[in-house]
Amino acid sequence: MSALPLKDVSAPHNRSIEIRLVRTPDEHAMAMAIRAAVFLAEEDNITYFDEFNGNDYVSTHLLAFVDGDPAGVIRLRWFADFALLERVGIRRRYRSYQVLAALARAALELARQKGYRQVAGRARLETVNFWKRFGGRPSGEAVEMYRGTLVPIIHDLPRRPDLGAVEGGAFGDPDFEALIVQPEGKWDFSKVRAAAAHLTAAE
Repeated sequence: MSALPLKDVSAPHNRSIEIRLVRTPDEHAMAMAIRAAVFLAEEDNITYFDEFNGNDYVSTHLLAFVDGDPAGVIRLRWFADFALLERVGIRRRYRSYQVLAALARAALELARQKGYRQVAGRARLETVNFWKRFGGRPSGEAVEMYRGTLVPIIHDLPRRPDLGAVEGGAFGDPDFEALIVQPEGKWDFSKVRAAAAHLTAAE
């Protein structure tokens, strides 16, 4: 899941980190530029066709900005029972724990809000402990892939309706219908949270 080890790089102390969901062609170009700078420029074993395989148009990208400059990216693909976290790349000048942690938190929270209970991925050996800090656990032995030796990782996400989540079952309810037409990742959960709390209290 993580692109490269976080070593010999200064952390962006006292700098602003913002995470933004890719919504425009310009932001998509930023995401692709970051991945090209990280994977194609820095890793000799990855080809253009390894990195860009068509899944970029059927997935979600999150961008990290450091002081307004595109700095990092993470991609999520959505399956019926789990989300897949992959293609994590951070430009060398911004590569730090803080930027990677901000991307990880945002990706896991987006999956939780969308109602997913599991997020899968593959971590480099040197980043397994990082993902463990965010609740991940190895789900199998390390495997050899064209990106190197990777460890399958699973995150079990908590069900937190009190924090808001898009969960099926309320189709036709006006508040739920109003919720699911809102922009991805910018849902206003206030009304459905109140309804969930009322239902729980009644039980």
